[in-house]
Amino acid sequence: MTKIQWTNETWNPFAGCSKISAGCKNCYAIRDAVRLSGNDNPKIANKYAGTVSENNWTGTINLASEDTLLKPLRWTRPRMIFVNSMSDLFHENVPEKWIDKVFEVMYEAASHTFQILTKRPERMLDYISKFAYLSNNPLPNVWLGVSIEDQKTAD
Repeated sequence: MTKIQWTNETWNPFAGCSKISAGCKNCYAIRDAVRLSGNDNPKIANKYAGTVSENNWTGTINLASEDTLLKPLRWTRPRMIFVNSMSDLFHENVPEKWIDKVFEVMYEAASHTFQILTKRPERMLDYISKFAYLSNNPLPNVWLGVSIEDQKTAD
């Protein structure tokens, strides 16, 4: 469950990021990562360890456990799922093999709709282009979007 109005659930197969544009200036995830990295529960704190320093992202990406990676497969009721509310799936420090694993889970969990927002459309396009031969819409349950803060950035 999430407080984000436009989705039912968040799923974070990894944590961590780095600022890439002016739209990152007021990133809510940095604030949350700072808070969570200081959590008394080591399982939670370790997920965010090293991803933030002095209220800013470090660029470190911490991959989640296999249990977290497979979480959508255990949800039986169809859901709208925001992928990586605490990161960017197409961040340059995310290994491509891990992106592959995320897409495998989304493929297997076809009853859910997965929402992906990125500030790195070039890497998303490069990645998705590798699968263009499958069809015009190889995963209809995956919505891809780009978060853009102004027209200059869009251009």
